[in-house]
Amino acid sequence: MAADFLQAAKSGEISAAEFREPVVFRQLVNLPGMLSVITDALPLHVSFVRDALEVSVLNSSALVRSPESRVREEHQPDFADGVCDLESRSLHYKLFVPERTGGAPAPLLLMLHGCGQDAQDFSAGTQMNAIAQEAGMYVLYPSQSRSANANNCWNWFVPEHQTRDGGEPAALSTLTRFIMESHPVDPQQVFVAGLSAGGAMALILAEQYPELYSAVGVHSGLPSGAASSMMEAFRLMSQSATGASLPDGLSNAVTDMSPRRKVSANSRSSTGNATTAGIHTPLIVFHGDNDRTVNCANAERIVGNWLERETARLGDVNWQTTSMIHATASGRRSVVTTYSAESVPERAACEYWRLIDGGHSWSGGSAAGSYTDTAGPNASVEMVRFFLDRIAA
Repeated sequence: MAADFLQAAKSGEISAAEFREPVVFRQLVNLPGMLSVITDALPLHVSFVRDALEVSVLNSSALVRSPESRVREEHQPDFADGVCDLESRSLHYKLFVPERTGGAPAPLLLMLHGCGQDAQDFSAGTQMNAIAQEAGMYVLYPSQSRSANANNCWNWFVPEHQTRDGGEPAALSTLTRFIMESHPVDPQQVFVAGLSAGGAMALILAEQYPELYSAVGVHSGLPSGAASSMMEAFRLMSQSATGASLPDGLSNAVTDMSPRRKVSANSRSSTGNATTAGIHTPLIVFHGDNDRTVNCANAERIVGNWLERETARLGDVNWQTTSMIHATASGRRSVVTTYSAESVPERAACEYWRLIDGGHSWSGGSAAGSYTDTAGPNASVEMVRFFLDRIAA
């Protein structure tokens, strides 16, 4: 039955809506590797592919998986512990290894947890491994040690950890390269993402090592270089961000659905690196507008800083912005704003998801981990979709 539907999809005889018929849909997403086939069959139905990934996550429970699937996963050593010994410290980590890579180079995603979390907690809460399995992607989860930070936070607010080739950015980039050397990783598909303090550190890594990380995802994070002490960090989190805001006209893109704004190349990020400033690093940001831990204004500064860096890289550029309302099945709404250069309007280089009434938690996560909001939208799905789309474009 599933094969018949796939053949009909390839020939255009049925639509994405018909694919969503519950019985057939569940049969399809439960077949090994079927999501990649569905994606090939329906290249224009982006929302359908997103739905398929979300259902795949829901189906990750043993209650709905086939006995063969459960046995295979229980005996597959796909989530291993490791230690990377560096000159200054040792980094403990967990590495998710997808099944059926066939030895071919695969994407790698570095995931940085928030304060009070560790690799196990963050992987359980984000459910990123389930998404990565369908995408054939490695996921690397380093854990911050209490000796480095009493609350297990990445030290994004300490100047020595904000620059290239020093502190935690050097340690994390070295760990990334270690995994790349010891596993078949595609160097063109290495990504980094994080939550809160992890999101801030992910942004630092992307800015300081753009030749290493192809795209970055920041959830409830803070702008690079905006704090240089713990007191400044707390002020930044609880009040508003310092540094660049969204360029004139872009901050009210929600009400202007198809504007074209020209931004002048008049500034650079304070943490930019002259040798790598010309490399493009796409950005996706999630932030709840009711976040009482990290003020949502920080997300706007992150996007604003990114636009300034891209303008400096490209010269004067017209930015096209498109905003839409995204709603989940449970009714949770988000305002999604995409930014693309006028010269390549079909390729969104930045996405900003403002989660309406969202708090300080990973959107669409699982209650199996801390700091999660199960109501969605699914940030893990959207980040992986964004990362892979940027490479394919």
